[in-house]
Amino acid sequence: MCSRVCLLGSALVLAVGVLIGCSQQVSPPKTVPVSGRVMLNGKGVPGIRVTMHPEFDMGPIKWGVVGDTGPNGTFIVGTGAPGNGAPHGAYVVTLTKPGVGTDPKYGIEIEIDEFEGKYSDPAKSDWKVIVRDGTNVLEPFQLN
Repeated sequence: MCSRVCLLGSALVLAVGVLIGCSQQVSPPKTVPVSGRVMLNGKGVPGIRVTMHPEFDMGPIKWGVVGDTGPNGTFIVGTGAPGNGAPHGAYVVTLTKPGVGTDPKYGIEIEIDEFEGKYSDPAKSDWKVIVRDGTNVLEPFQLN
């Protein structure tokens, strides 16, 4: 009996729910400036991805805290937006050197870590930092 009316009503409720859900803006957490440098044999290393893994709960959205080194090895991290910094707290830092490889199964280009995972495991990283109020300039990360 109510098939058309129920269907139309259900569609309307669903459409309103989607519009309300989509209209909510998600903003990154409050951040402070964080920068640093990656070094090897006294020189800055370009092309390194610096990832900061929080040792605290950031809430329901697990924001990535990352930065890439430029030509002189310096980086600025961002959380949800490039270069906007990181939330206060303790982090474990990992490093990767993104490159392009070929997937052996499908023959397509994929991103690889040219360090082959040497610095990418948070459980094995000795690099720990604390982000505090104000501008944070981290001690250089020395590669070996």
